[in-house]
Amino acid sequence: MKYMFAALVFILFINATKPERKVDNPKKRIDTELTDRIKSSFKGGNPKLLASCLNQEIELVIDSEKIDFQKISSQQAEQIFKLFFQRNPPLSFQYVYQGASNIDLKYSVANYRSRNKDFLVYILLKKDSNNKYVIDTIQFRES
Repeated sequence: MKYMFAALVFILFINATKPERKVDNPKKRIDTELTDRIKSSFKGGNPKLLASCLNQEIELVIDSEKIDFQKISSQQAEQIFKLFFQRNPPLSFQYVYQGASNIDLKYSVANYRSRNKDFLVYILLKKDSNNKYVIDTIQFRES
């Protein structure tokens, strides 16, 4: 009986100290996949990958290049990203803050370091017509 009690206490202790199991949330996973793709596109200086994360039309601001479009097609934005990455080859990309509002908007602030300059990158994600999150606004501010 004494050994059974010790075994029971041991089992309860092990279960109490186990990390909590997280439930796999497909919606959260998709958002993580998108933010990971965005991060990979910046780290690799890959305009095509970044463009694959865009809405059909986006707002694009790159203050150091004097670029300020309220609406630009994803194809045109890809060409601008290509020039941007050529002029500012990546060293690092790190998310500083990520959040969400209650109206299906998500936002991120990141640091992008290039060989030439450092930038704060503001990204606004919005659901598209297929109910998937895509980049709706992206702004580069030289820091």
